[in-house]
Amino acid sequence: MTRAVAPGAAAISVIVPTYNRARYIGECLASLLAQTVPALEILVIDDGSDDDTARIVNAFGPRVTYVHQENAGKARAVNHGLALARGDWIWIMDDDDVALPQANQHRLAALAKAPDAGFVYGPHHLGTDGTDGKVLRGRLVQPPPVDAAHFFLTLMKSCFFHLGTTLVRREHYQSLNGLDPALHRGQDYDFQIRLARIARPACCAEPAFVFRQHAGVRGPKATRHDARHRSAVFMRYSQAIGLKLRADVPLGEYLVPAQPADSSAGPSSPQARAGALLNRMEVMGNHGCVTELLDDLEALLQLRALAGQPLLPADREGIARAMCAGWAYEASELGRPAWLAQAARLKRHAGGPAALRALAAGVFTLARSYPGRLAARLAKARLAWRLVWASVG
Repeated sequence: MTRAVAPGAAAISVIVPTYNRARYIGECLASLLAQTVPALEILVIDDGSDDDTARIVNAFGPRVTYVHQENAGKARAVNHGLALARGDWIWIMDDDDVALPQANQHRLAALAKAPDAGFVYGPHHLGTDGTDGKVLRGRLVQPPPVDAAHFFLTLMKSCFFHLGTTLVRREHYQSLNGLDPALHRGQDYDFQIRLARIARPACCAEPAFVFRQHAGVRGPKATRHDARHRSAVFMRYSQAIGLKLRADVPLGEYLVPAQPADSSAGPSSPQARAGALLNRMEVMGNHGCVTELLDDLEALLQLRALAGQPLLPADREGIARAMCAGWAYEASELGRPAWLAQAARLKRHAGGPAALRALAAGVFTLARSYPGRLAARLAKARLAWRLVWASVG
């Protein structure tokens, strides 16, 4: 198949996975075609749409390549596009978002200053639907400054940039086998983590796109959901990502700098092992893997007991941070009776009561500071008091 290439095009393949987004995809594609530095190609992988998507995409003519597949989810659609892509750099763009005109120009300039980078990322705008259906640009979401040494660990603890802002070397998508088809949500974040483990980042200061927030349904046929159920669906898949990390990433890689699993000076030394356990607790909290969070906390208590030490102030601060991270509270509240029973068993260790109070301190922090209705904040306070009671009961 011969595809049209715009004059002066950069070696960027844009892949747009889509499913029943006829309402939005036209604006998305128009924004991609309006780039000041055009892409080599724009590949739309239609994941079995049964609306007007095909007609709208084909109306753009040879500037956009339309490919249809049976419904299999975003990950398989992206991976289908990767198999067809010719560019050196890959940009995955969601079908309901809108690119800013200088996205390619700014990101390529950032990459030119960091020739050893495997990907570039940056800020994006939030957006909503205007009265005419077009996107309205809202506030800027700016990623925090993170140096290369801390990038992987920081990303495991919190998803601080959007895959839609990135250009990624095609070879990295290939070596990592693209997106994980087992994940119907959170597949972008999962890939970002795996990417950060093997490749150096570059940061672009300019935003790349507008992330459209709307109440429409999302996901493939198997897991279609609306905005009301988004949190529950995302938490379930975030937990799956957390369990993957626990299985695939050795404890020494939760340190900065990372320590090889076979290093005698690695996490087997008490100080390093304690630091790695605290970091992994925060990662597990972020992903809602609260049973695993308590497992790591118990390992920390055992480590301190072997050294004849109480929990250190830094330990208590780290435990509280883990309970404030990501999905930690939601997951512990969802399985509250069993989780509280597991937490209460920490009392058999010398530092157990202090550990329970540190968990409570984290939940109290959420109750005081996290936005939400009074009922939700009181529920957090109740869980915190149950942890305090467990420490003395």
